[in-house]
Amino acid sequence: MNEIEERLAALESRVGSLKDWKQKYEEDKRKWDMEKEELLRGVDAAQKLKEALLQFLPTAASGPGYLAPGGKVTKETLNLDHKELVVNLAHEEKELTMTTATKVGEVMFCALTELSKDGFSEAELSDVLKDHGWNVPHNTLAPTLGGLVRDGYLVKLEGTRPTKYRLPKKVKLNVRVEGG
Repeated sequence: MNEIEERLAALESRVGSLKDWKQKYEEDKRKWDMEKEELLRGVDAAQKLKEALLQFLPTAASGPGYLAPGGKVTKETLNLDHKELVVNLAHEEKELTMTTATKVGEVMFCALTELSKDGFSEAELSDVLKDHGWNVPHNTLAPTLGGLVRDGYLVKLEGTRPTKYRLPKKVKLNVRVEGG
């Protein structure tokens, strides 16, 4: 009975692997089809350009080596440049309200009011949080810092050991202390 269960488990695993492979194949195929369509559009555009350029070239009777009686050879140069730059930029100011009733608010409050603007480590932040009575363990603080970096509220300073963070320089930040 165990042998049958083992074979069944192996087959189920194989079926799972095949399903994963099939899904990846279908995703890759969709990507390849899109790339193929893009290449075909490029070929079509090149063909149209070729046809347009052929209108400017001499016909066989007046082509290379042919000189009409009394005529002279002339050289024509055709330069075609095309450049297109499209930039669409929308800037929107967003006001975000945080409260120290959340871990994110506690972290941002300490970062704004008590930590160095040049950068601070997780350990330094943890000490300041504890000074406020906010005990935030590493397994909560690390993902909170990661989320704040991802959302653009903090900047992770690359190449620092231990890792340091700072506030963004081009962001307007206001701290309102109530009842304090």
